[in-house]
Amino acid sequence: MTASDVSPDIRPMELEDLDEVLAIENAAQLTPWGSCHFRDCLKADHYQCLVAVEADRPVAFLILSHILDECHVLNIAVAPSRQRRGLARWLLSQSLQRAREGGMTVVYLEVRAGNSGAQALYQQLGFSECGRRKGYYRLGDGHEDAVLMQCQLGGWHK
Repeated sequence: MTASDVSPDIRPMELEDLDEVLAIENAAQLTPWGSCHFRDCLKADHYQCLVAVEADRPVAFLILSHILDECHVLNIAVAPSRQRRGLARWLLSQSLQRAREGGMTVVYLEVRAGNSGAQALYQQLGFSECGRRKGYYRLGDGHEDAVLMQCQLGGWHK
């Protein structure tokens, strides 16, 4: 399956999605968020919590923070059985378009320095490295740097 074959629906995440979202998070992330993180995001106005659903079940999710004209991708994950099929690219592309239409001018994210696949995907979507955060992510008994990336969407940043 390629990105052009992806056709799930995107909708706002709901509290009823939490069990399935947590299952995706725990299966896909090295240091997964707990349910309290998701609950906090669902309660606050400046977060956008989205799920991609197929057959009425979440298969991926994305959490964005909106402050003024900036977005920050806080978390994105795809169910392992649906990975490598263009779903993350599609979900993030849809969200970038929505951010543009909503007047956002820049999107930021952090990615593990060792996650070259995700970095390549983000670069293909228009993100570029703008900094590093030393020891940002836990990794086993140590820490791993985060690569800070940004995507200019328009507005005064042009």
